[in-house]
Amino acid sequence: MSGVRILENEPGRRLKVFAPGKVNLLLQVGQRPAGQPRHELLTVFQCLDLGEYLTVEPRDAGETDMVHTMLAPGLTGPKNLDGPENLALKAIRTLRETGATVPFTSIKIEKNIPVAGGMAGGSADAAGVLYAVNQLYELGFTRRELQSLGAKLGADVPFGLTGGNALGLGFGDIMQRLPGGTKCYWVLAVSPRGLSTPEVFRAFDRMVPHPQPLPSALSPDFLEALDGNPAALAGYLHNDLQTAALSIFPELSQIIVAAEQAGALKALVSGSGPTIASLCPDASSQEIVAARLEAHPLVACVFSATGPVCS
Repeated sequence: MSGVRILENEPGRRLKVFAPGKVNLLLQVGQRPAGQPRHELLTVFQCLDLGEYLTVEPRDAGETDMVHTMLAPGLTGPKNLDGPENLALKAIRTLRETGATVPFTSIKIEKNIPVAGGMAGGSADAAGVLYAVNQLYELGFTRRELQSLGAKLGADVPFGLTGGNALGLGFGDIMQRLPGGTKCYWVLAVSPRGLSTPEVFRAFDRMVPHPQPLPSALSPDFLEALDGNPAALAGYLHNDLQTAALSIFPELSQIIVAAEQAGALKALVSGSGPTIASLCPDASSQEIVAARLEAHPLVACVFSATGPVCS
């Protein structure tokens, strides 16, 4: 089972996949081990029906891989979005580093996940490419092997190859499947301004220089809430990075307040931000919250999504 799913398949010639985005139901940041660039994390991911559409095919000519990204209305990205640091291109290079024979490949991305929005858009692209290229060229990697390769690209990539609800341990990249839980209705408010994940973690380090050790497992209460109704789950939603993100971009708190005043059970910063994820009690409330946030002056665009989903 994988969060990524095949939509169209012309064996050996062309493959189109859907790569889902995510929200963090829980994100706890632990210590940074000596000599390690990243913090230990305990996080609960939920896979959404909002995501990227990627088409991969061998290039007929040329001696490089190419990526072309088409942004959904309302989304923005840097001028070098399709440059060599794009995670989709890095994913192909990572596959080649194993010794696998991978022809030069063209990647088209229909991007619906905000860039630098804390919803793992780049990680979804990387997961989609790992999965699609493995299938297209029949490389033979198992899902677990792809997850291991994905962890080299970013902590969120392995979850893109997992789907559903999952617990992330280690640096957030060691996956444990969780119960499917109740259906969640989300409104995702996108800011016109991005936030750099490293910058948010630096702010967290300044604010919390000595984080507490993380638990090795989720509490039974959280697992019970995950299988309960949305109101029960809302009480357990938490993000250790939220205070750090708000210290850099304090105006985001206005969006949180507006969402909850409109009927959201809980609104919080998604990942490292700046997207605000609002959990709603049902579909009708989701429509009301979305309409309120669409009119908010600090919101560039709004997406509605449900989760968890898996292929």
